[in-house]
Amino acid sequence: MSLCKTLWKRSGVWAIALAMAMSATRALKAESPGQHGFLRNGVTAHRGNSAEFPENTLAAIRGAIEIGADWVEIDVHRTRDGQLVVIHDDTTNRVGDKSLVVAEATCEELRKVDVATEFRRRHGKTLATCPPQHVPLLEEIIEIIQQQQRTRLSIQPKVDCVAEVAALVRRLGAERWVGFNDGNLDYMTEARRLLPESPIFWDRGESDIAADIRTAKEHGFAALVLHRDAVTPDKIERIKKAELEPGAWTVNDRDLMTRLLDLGIQRLYTDDPRRLLAIQAARRFGPVACEGTYPRHLQGICTDGRETIYWSFTDVLVKTDLAGKVLKKVPVANHHGDLCLRDGRVYVAVNLGRFNRPPGEADSWVYVYDADTLAEIAKHPVPELVHGAGGMAEHDGRLIVVGGLPQGTEENYLYEYDASFTFRKRHVLPSGWTDMGIQTAAFAEGFWWFGCYGTPRVLLKADTSLKLIGRYEFECSLGVAGLPDGRFLIGQGTCRRETGCGGWILLARMSGKSGLEVDPPASAPSSAGR
Repeated sequence: MSLCKTLWKRSGVWAIALAMAMSATRALKAESPGQHGFLRNGVTAHRGNSAEFPENTLAAIRGAIEIGADWVEIDVHRTRDGQLVVIHDDTTNRVGDKSLVVAEATCEELRKVDVATEFRRRHGKTLATCPPQHVPLLEEIIEIIQQQQRTRLSIQPKVDCVAEVAALVRRLGAERWVGFNDGNLDYMTEARRLLPESPIFWDRGESDIAADIRTAKEHGFAALVLHRDAVTPDKIERIKKAELEPGAWTVNDRDLMTRLLDLGIQRLYTDDPRRLLAIQAARRFGPVACEGTYPRHLQGICTDGRETIYWSFTDVLVKTDLAGKVLKKVPVANHHGDLCLRDGRVYVAVNLGRFNRPPGEADSWVYVYDADTLAEIAKHPVPELVHGAGGMAEHDGRLIVVGGLPQGTEENYLYEYDASFTFRKRHVLPSGWTDMGIQTAAFAEGFWWFGCYGTPRVLLKADTSLKLIGRYEFECSLGVAGLPDGRFLIGQGTCRRETGCGGWILLARMSGKSGLEVDPPASAPSSAGR
């Protein structure tokens, strides 16, 4: 064992990292498992989860494993004393608190560099929120990867060290966890020869796609990964026709992620794997009806943005999957209103008294439920809502509760609470009259959205400081919620005396004219109970 690795182990960092990786892996839910149970979701965490942690560090690797990227990409250099270390540049100047040339430094010298320095400065973090990180050994990272069965490791050799990397992989028995990526054909050819069972992702820029495909097929590569600016529909089609996987690097912008996925790109390299996974999950949403009918009408909706929708039907709280199939439902007090999801808990605005009356007749609360079981956890009085609590939304620790209004009131009131439901402030929204106040609320795409009754229905839009910036004719008084891909879920519903009340969801996007506009078709799903 090298002195460098001995010091890492003595410091406890290696053991802690390994334990955290194992713990995080046990918490993962498999998505589309492939061979050996590995994930197959097309998300390569570029230099680890480098949007949230310093790149190419143990923290970034753990972060990528924890959120469920199917591949983690890292960069490998060789030190003066022959150690394989993980860092992108050939010096520590960009990321560290001192500048060393990797090839001219020993492993021990590199270990003294805090490679979280640039990340900490760029993100405005402190040493407490972003502790020092050191250049890891490739062996450490492989050993962490081997402790789980979901995420694999894509190695990019930055110098001529493929033979040494392959020998290490063989020694550790890590062949099925490891692949390679780079644009250097010699390196990738050698990797393919030495580790024929490991997939090769060949990086390409602006080049002859026909020649690239021939070369990739000749060498048995698994994928062609194009620079994001070099992607065209024709190239994607030709790569797929050749039975290769088309990929793109490095993509961090949400809209570009969506566009490339729409074009048929099957693998994206990204610094922000959490964002990409959220967008992939959101793309599964479509118009859907909630299974069953209920005694009273729909009051609000919310979602985790991945696999679950929550529906409030006045005196029944319902949890469904994305197809509207009921997973759990519980009877609740009348009158439960609009709701939001935060940290594994569902928060519902509740009024047990009379709505839209002068002060003294309302009985306003926020009820809290476990998001998994819908078991009631807590009740918080919100007496500041003197006309009745009817809806709520959350953003960045701010809980905004809205509700009823007496007839003729020409403004709306937004009541702000912190996470412990300490009242902070009443905000006045100069909205003009809205029938019975505000019914639903959401924060999405950098704005607050409020749905109101009326003829026609009214949508109010406010900026992050809760300043009114728009009033529109749009129906979202039965529910509004944002998705990670920029779309919105819009609650709809109807009641029939003979069958009861049903609810369904439509999809919408932002619109300069109407605030939001529904994606076609604008009719309810045929299975809606109505």
